[in-house]
Amino acid sequence: MINVKKLREQRNWSQEQLATMAGLSLRTIQRVEAGNPASRETLKSLSAVFEVHTDELTERVTMIDKHSGAWQKVPRYISYSLWGIKERHHAIISIVLLIVCGIAFYLTSGWGDPMSIAAFMWLGVYLAAVGWFAYAVRWVDNKRLW
Repeated sequence: MINVKKLREQRNWSQEQLATMAGLSLRTIQRVEAGNPASRETLKSLSAVFEVHTDELTERVTMIDKHSGAWQKVPRYISYSLWGIKERHHAIISIVLLIVCGIAFYLTSGWGDPMSIAAFMWLGVYLAAVGWFAYAVRWVDNKRLW
């Protein structure tokens, strides 16, 4: 679901104003903004008010609102791990690319020479860092901050 709160705030509307314009209850608006599923009728009402297609409202939220109160409570070690990342799919693509690059470097460093031991140790450290990044992404997933 698209971030209804962000759309509402861009127009400087209160939740009450949006509820009135959409013909919905205040509680429904609060639930939708909290990320709960919305009925087809609710989506139609909101899409009419925001003048967007219903399909746009049913897209999954992928952006981190780093100015939200919830994000301000995120531990620093998590927020620093996701520095520069705003969308979940960018984080996932980054993890996959980092793993592929690490393995490619290891494989191209040579198998039988002394460099392969150093490359193997480097790969371990590198994959540990990628694992930490993946942990941070999972942590944000569990807190539903995307």
